[in-house]
Amino acid sequence: MLLTAARLSKVLQLTLAVIKPDAVAHPLMMEALHQKILENNFVIVRCRDLVWRKRDSERFYAEHSGRATVVLGPMRAYILAREDAIRHWRELMGPTKVFRARYTSPDSIRGHALPLCRFSRVSPKRNQLLLPDFSVEEWMQKEEPSFRSGQIHYDQRNHIHTLTAPS
Repeated sequence: MLLTAARLSKVLQLTLAVIKPDAVAHPLMMEALHQKILENNFVIVRCRDLVWRKRDSERFYAEHSGRATVVLGPMRAYILAREDAIRHWRELMGPTKVFRARYTSPDSIRGHALPLCRFSRVSPKRNQLLLPDFSVEEWMQKEEPSFRSGQIHYDQRNHIHTLTAPS
């Protein structure tokens, strides 16, 4: 489905999605998750595969020290954009407990038992850990208006949306 200027009339909100090693290890699961993102009209601003070590996980989950499970291994980080992106991403993910999600939100990502790590508002601190070359402020100033107006296309090779080159 093409994103049109009429559908993207408000300022886009960014959300960060980090996919757990359980899903990254299975190409079909990753493809299903990626398709679900596209089908739900998210714009994929950035996508990066990375490998987390213990110290990376501890820094990312610092505010949850002592409560969070340390996640290690290959991960995928997405920066997604959409009007009201955080709310829509929460709905798409479904309830935290997979068992509950299967019954209350069977069409959600967790309802399909696709494992996710977490989501959050995109912040400079988290970006430094996952996508150090991405600046929220710079993207909002320079690229967001073009993305919002629909001047984008989906780059199949890189699995992200990019600005349409001027003709």
